Amino acid sequence: MEPVFRSFGVDYYLAGALARDVHLSAHEKFSAKRRTKDVDIAVLLDAEEKFYQIKEALVRTGDFEERVNKPIKLIYRGETEVDLLPFGEIENEDRELFLTRHALLVMDMSGFREVYPFVNTVEIESGVSLNVCSLEGLILLKLIAHHDNPSRTKDITDIEHLLKVYFELNSHEIYTDYFSVMEMYSTVTNNYLDLVSARVIGRKIGLMLKDYAKTGERIKAILSSRPVPAWLAMLDGMNES
Repeated sequence: MEPVFRSFGVDYYLAGALARDVHLSAHEKFSAKRRTKDVDIAVLLDAEEKFYQIKEALVRTGDFEERVNKPIKLIYRGETEVDLLPFGEIENEDRELFLTRHALLVMDMSGFREVYPFVNTVEIESGVSLNVCSLEGLILLKLIAHHDNPSRTKDITDIEHLLKVYFELNSHEIYTDYFSVMEMYSTVTNNYLDLVSARVIGRKIGLMLKDYAKTGERIKAILSSRPVPAWLAMLDGMNES
């Protein structure tokens, strides 16, 4: 897909399950045991027509086919579902994606623009790099997705899992840049590392939302609505940013 995006001069980043698995694969213990069958790709676009042009170009490669009545979805080589998630100037003033050729499709794109400046460039093999949503960005997007659709319980499960593994994946950065956070909690607390991780994540999310007050207030309200220690630690971190 990347050569097609490049030919149109548009930027992108991986989101969703594949982005999660790319980050987890940095540690052998957390690597995914099976291939992800669903791929979410956020694409920075300024016009709806360019979205359709990119889709048509992807289909012309012969590797992708469209799904009837699902305008953002493509099937790669008959088995992998790919969702193209346009964000940026293509959104309306309410931060929604509204595709005029498909009047029934309206999607809340809150969070995608906010995390974009903080994406990671990950080398997956020699000479091959991908733009991948950061772990903190994934948590932000999952908070919004679950709030929009509470039946998506997997979002909560993913957030809790990322909190559990975050310290081990980012211990060097935390020791170097966030050591003061490690002194805020008692080391004898059972969930000590979870609380430290959550507060660091909250600080990073706060930085992402520095220029997006409306999204920031929304995330704080979401965290406040689930008064468990790790979520409140994220909220504290956001308030410190």
